[in-house]
This record gives sequence, structure tokens and C-alpha cells, in this order.
Amino acid sequence: MELERGPEPEGCLTAAIRIPVRIVVLVVVLPVRMVWDALSWTGRQLYRYLLAPLGRALGFLAMAVFVWPWVALWRYVVVPPVRLLYRWVLTPFGCGIAALVRWTGIALGWFGRTLIGIPARRLYRWVLTPLGHGIAALVRWTGIAFAWFVHYGIVVPAVWAYRWILTPVGHAVTWAVLGLGAVIGWLGAQTYRFLLKPLGMVIAALAWWLVACPFIGLWRYVLVPVGRALRVVGREIVDAVGVCWRIAGYISRAVGRGLKWLGWNLVGRPVRAAWRWSYAYVLAPAGRAAAEVGRGVRAALRSARVTVRETRREVWWALFGGQAQAEVREPVRARARTLASNTTVPEAAPEPEISPFGRNTAKQG
Repeated sequence: MELERGPEPEGCLTAAIRIPVRIVVLVVVLPVRMVWDALSWTGRQLYRYLLAPLGRALGFLAMAVFVWPWVALWRYVVVPPVRLLYRWVLTPFGCGIAALVRWTGIALGWFGRTLIGIPARRLYRWVLTPLGHGIAALVRWTGIAFAWFVHYGIVVPAVWAYRWILTPVGHAVTWAVLGLGAVIGWLGAQTYRFLLKPLGMVIAALAWWLVACPFIGLWRYVLVPVGRALRVVGREIVDAVGVCWRIAGYISRAVGRGLKWLGWNLVGRPVRAAWRWSYAYVLAPAGRAAAEVGRGVRAALRSARVTVRETRREVWWALFGGQAQAEVREPVRARARTLASNTTVPEAAPEPEISPFGRNTAKQG
């Protein structure tokens, strides 16, 4: 069982490279991270307050313009006539066609059985069956004759030729090929032993000393140390980028919070205080004063209306005598008022208004 290896010890070169690399990377990464955070915040705000509402509005508009009219057209214009057409036209027509096809099939079946089936059965029984038996017997005897001819005219001569001609010739050719192969194999073995093998050893030695040894030395004493140094530098750069990205995030977040605090204390708080003061000391009193003025104006208009009505009635009596024709209008329900206050209460029970002309005069009007 092999022991687990711990982390490799760091040398002085690593410690000497790490701090300058991290400082340089922090200087390079900090503006990028701040710009990235600003763009991310801007994108989130745009999506939340502009793109998402705009998308919902466009979706609703698209549904209202392109979907709902077609749905309504399909549901209330196309479907009812099609349903009525299917129920009162297509269904009876289809039932009639089905009945016509069924009775036509019955008639065709009777016609086929009566005019075609019976003659066809008789033709098959008394004509085609004997003719088929005769043709089968002819084909059987023809096949027997052909098989006898093939056996004694082709197979037997072919077997004799294979046994007494082709087999001896094949054996002779086989022995000749084997002898030639043995001679060629012996020549090849001798050539390999005394020519190719020594030549290959010489070429291998030359390749080892002229190619492999310089390459191994270059790899072992040049490329490996340089690669290790580059690996250390690359690892430190990657670690520095990660650490500096996090540090830049903390710095960017702190800067953002500071800007938020400054904006709130320099702009937000004064604006909120001004709004509260203006609402408490300007808008609310102005609204209450406008409400009081509106109530006074409505009361004055109501009194003027009653006065004009009574004056018109008095003029009518003076000119024409008698009582004037009562004006047909909707009954007006007065809103009750609380004691010692001019504010109407919707929940209180309604009471008649107090008129300076008296109840009888109001009834005559």
C-alpha cells in the first residue's frame, strides 16, 4: 500500500514570484471587476424595471392582437357553423352514404355468389383440377429424366476426372510449391542473419548516439526545468487571478456600498425630507383647503339652485295663478352630518335637509 503524498514544498523562487505577480494582477483585474460589477448591476436593473415589464406588456399586446381575436373567431364564428353543418348536414349525408354502400355491398355479394362463384367452382372442379393433375405428372416424369441425365452424364464423369486427373496434378503442384518455398525461406534467413541484422544494429547505434541521446539530454536538462518553472509561474498567475478577482469583488462591493451611502445621504435623505415637509405642510393643507372650498361651493350652488327654483315658482304664481306643474326629477337623498361637524358620514342614517321655506313650500315645489 503506497503512502499518500503530501503537497510539494514551495521553494524561495515560488515565494519571490507570488507577491509581485499578485500585485500586478490585482492592478490589472480591479478595473475589469469594477466594470463587470457595474455592467451586471445595470443589466439586472434594466431587466427588472425595463425589459421584464416591456416583455410582459408586449406579450399581453401580442396575445390581445394575434391570439385572442383568432381564438374568438374560431370559437364564436367558425366552430358553431361547422358544428351545425356537421350535425344537420354531414351526419345525415354520411349515414345515407353508409346505408347506400351497405346495400350496394349486399347486392354485389349476391351477384358475385350467384353469377360468378358457382360457375367458378364448377370450372375449378371439372376443368382446372384434372388439367393440373396432368401437368403435375408431366413435370414429375420430366424431372426424373433430367435427374438421370445429370447424374450419369455430368456427375459421374466429373468425379472420375477429379479422382484420376486433377488430384495427381494438384499433389505435384503442391510439392513443387513447397520445395520452392523452402529454398526461398533458407535464402531469406541467411540474408537476414548475415546482412540485414548487422546493418540494423549499425543503424540503431547511429540513431541512439546521434538522435536519441541529444534529444534525451535536451529534454532532461533544458525542457523539463523550463517547463517546471513555467508551470510554477502559470500556477501562481492562475491563483493570483482567482485571489485578485475575489479581492476586486470585495473592493468593488465596498465602493458600491460607499456610493450608495453617499447617494442616500446626499440626495435621498434631503429629497425624502423635502417630500415629507411639502406633503405635511403644503400638499395636505392645500388638499384639505380645496376640499373645504369645494364643499362651500357645492353648498352655495345648492342654495342658489333652491332660491332660483322658488323665485321661478313665485313668478309663475304671479303671472298665471294657481300652482305650477311639479317638476319631474329623481329624488335626492341627503347625506347626514355628525353633530358639531360639517363632515358627512356615509355610514350614518340619512335625514332631510333643513329648508328656510318650510315643509309645505317644499311639497308644493
